[in-house]
Amino acid sequence: MGLRNILNNLKAEIEKLKKENAEIEKMRQEKAEAEAARDEAHSHRERSERREVQYCATLALKNKEIDELTSLLSDQEQIKAGLESAKKDLQLERVEKAETSRRLSEIEEKLEILETARVTAESLVEPLKDDMLWMKHRGIISVANSVLNSNELDQTVAHLLVTARNDGYAHGYAECTQHVINALRVHWDTSRSATDGVDTEAAHTAAKTEYNDLRLPVMDLVTAALQADDFVAQLKRCF
Repeated sequence: MGLRNILNNLKAEIEKLKKENAEIEKMRQEKAEAEAARDEAHSHRERSERREVQYCATLALKNKEIDELTSLLSDQEQIKAGLESAKKDLQLERVEKAETSRRLSEIEEKLEILETARVTAESLVEPLKDDMLWMKHRGIISVANSVLNSNELDQTVAHLLVTARNDGYAHGYAECTQHVINALRVHWDTSRSATDGVDTEAAHTAAKTEYNDLRLPVMDLVTAALQADDFVAQLKRCF
């Protein structure tokens, strides 16, 4: 604004000089018209010419100052534009820095959550490892031994073997008897058979059904334990 005021003042002085120059021209005309006052006009003309030269020099100096001020104003406008651009870049950099800080905070929070989850998982995994080792080395063996050594299974299998042997004996005795009848053409008395009058096949079928439908008390305990969340602890208590 200061430069603009100076420019306006210089322009006003130029207009003033132009007016004075016009006055000089008028004086020249008056000189031509006033032949009677030639000496005075000549003197006045000399003075006017000196003033004109001085005014022209002053005008040239003022024009130079105006050019310099205009160039300075243009430079200041460019500097102002550069400053505004730098401010925008700085503001953008601040926004990016704030966004980076926010993302960094989020990543740190996630890492903290993951670390907490990892520690929690490790605290849960260790007991599970111990439980799995117990199941591998003792639990499964205990279940198998309890099943194989149960009295209920021994009795059922023994009964199944007896009925199978009796049924096999009865079928074999009947087959041999038929061979004798066919060979000797005589009636063979089967009343001396140990299984005479006994339905060995039905007994064997019943024994197989009993074996297939066998329910062991220990397996009921195991089944109930496996349905619990802490099934390993339940199995440990069972055995």
